[in-house]
Amino acid sequence: MTDLIASVAALQGTLVREHVQAPGLFREISRMEELLADTYRDRVPYELLQNSDDAGSTSVVVEKLGDGRFRWTNDGRPLEAADVEALCRSASSTKTRGGDSIGYRGIGFKSLAAIASRIEVRSAGVRFAFDRTAAAALLGEPTEKAVPLIRIPADVHADAPADGVSFTVTCRPEATGAPGSFDPLSALFLRNVRRIRTAAGTAHQDIVVERATSRVVLRFGEDEAAFSLLRNGTATVAVPLDARALAMTGVRGRLACFLPLQDEVGLPIIISGDFLTDPSRTHAVTAHESTREVLADAARAIAERLRSPGDPAFERLWQLVLDGEDLRSVMVSATASAGKLLVSSLREEMTARRPSFAHSPLPLEPQDVAVVFPGGAPAALYEPRHQTAARALKAVLGLRSIDLATALADVSPETLSDVLRARIGEHFKGVARTQGRKLTSTESRLVPETAPRDEPPAVPDPVEGIRMRKVDPRTDSSLASVLKRWRVAELAAKEYLNQLGWTLRDVSGQNVGYDLEGTNPLGKPVRIEVKKVDRPDARFAMTNNEMSLMLMEPGGYLLAIVVGDGRHAQLMLLDPSRDDLPKERVCRRWDWEFTDWSRFADRVADA
Repeated sequence: MTDLIASVAALQGTLVREHVQAPGLFREISRMEELLADTYRDRVPYELLQNSDDAGSTSVVVEKLGDGRFRWTNDGRPLEAADVEALCRSASSTKTRGGDSIGYRGIGFKSLAAIASRIEVRSAGVRFAFDRTAAAALLGEPTEKAVPLIRIPADVHADAPADGVSFTVTCRPEATGAPGSFDPLSALFLRNVRRIRTAAGTAHQDIVVERATSRVVLRFGEDEAAFSLLRNGTATVAVPLDARALAMTGVRGRLACFLPLQDEVGLPIIISGDFLTDPSRTHAVTAHESTREVLADAARAIAERLRSPGDPAFERLWQLVLDGEDLRSVMVSATASAGKLLVSSLREEMTARRPSFAHSPLPLEPQDVAVVFPGGAPAALYEPRHQTAARALKAVLGLRSIDLATALADVSPETLSDVLRARIGEHFKGVARTQGRKLTSTESRLVPETAPRDEPPAVPDPVEGIRMRKVDPRTDSSLASVLKRWRVAELAAKEYLNQLGWTLRDVSGQNVGYDLEGTNPLGKPVRIEVKKVDRPDARFAMTNNEMSLMLMEPGGYLLAIVVGDGRHAQLMLLDPSRDDLPKERVCRRWDWEFTDWSRFADRVADA
């Protein structure tokens, strides 16, 4: 008999004697086990994953065996006598909070009581089981209800030596919450696990983690999501780098105590740290000092990158903050939520040491940003589409405002783009009119004598009632050419699709909830809402009216998405009723925002 078998057998005897001395205690533990199990029911696989990571596992395999059974195997540290006793006793984990482990309460394994009728454990050449029937026989109890499931190790035997730990779980017939598929985000902040495999027969699904100091890539099926990692003090901040990662993160972000929680942080990022959670491990206790410390450390990490033009995360963070939700709505929250605490700390950090760049009252072209702010500035902050969000951030983060006349006093006008000079001219003239004065010499120097025209004169089109460019009738029929002729995305999409065999008419002025209606090349009726975005990973929104129409009449309702401009423009068609299409309801205008949509859209190409 090995030392571990002897230890498990001795522990069994000790627990049997404890029952003889206090039989009522075991009945109370059984009732507490049921209450605990009900709280943890939906988190069983994640608690087991956390335990495997704490044991140093690099691989976890979950096999569905049929008949309501599954086997969990990891290649981590084998069990020792103290580990077995920790499994049997409540809240007696061998781990401590912080340090090298994620869990510390000692109740993660006991979450199995929510779904299991029997658990057979194998490790270090020993096999034993947690089984109420066997335990009741050992204790002499007439009913299983008086016996907790995870208390008495029964059926102790020697076993073939094997690495790590495995346990086979027989689920109760009515149980829910058994491991099926994993949220890939559950692997984001793990320290050791590199692969999570879920297998059923010969089929399997893998989550593969590629982890480096400042970057994590999650691969699952044909999908991939990349995150940049920022660290400061007690906090780790995951910044989504691509559309898939952003869809997983959400516009309001998430909080994680290594494993994902249900708290939002107000920004499209994920923050993880060692803080206090409620007993269900689904929410952070925001009143606790540890939670506030993690959020303050995360705010410092974010603020440092937002102030540093040379940092790899600089442009991406600004883009995410500007594309995210209005932070003013987070600040005015009536409760001290995780989001409010984070944004408040971020404001303090940004106002305590302001960045070298400032808010501009006018949009800037990318080439102008470097001229106006030679020390570097985020291009996204000055894009026309971000002007409303930039004004909101100016208020929330305490950004300075730039006086363009002063900032450009020593700048040669020829170094500025024609577009910016035209904007400056209108801006300065408007300010002068408002103040009842003439342009200053500095302002006059920057104002072009004749505002440039970036397109040919337009003439009214009596048919469509819009302005249409004069074009060579021999022009080609590509999407780029169509976009040159039509200044409205709806009409450009209509003309382009009609060239490809569709029969569509413009109904955008009739307030019917979509822009175009007609038939597709197969003669089937369609209704099309047209959206315009700059790039395939840009978000776009649908109103409740549009969403309601789509849900009432799915299938014949499509989104035509015009992506980009010029010769690289694309037209993509998307069915918004797909169940697997990521979308979030946001509170700005109660719109529905589509996130990682381009994977589901079909590019429209010339015949």
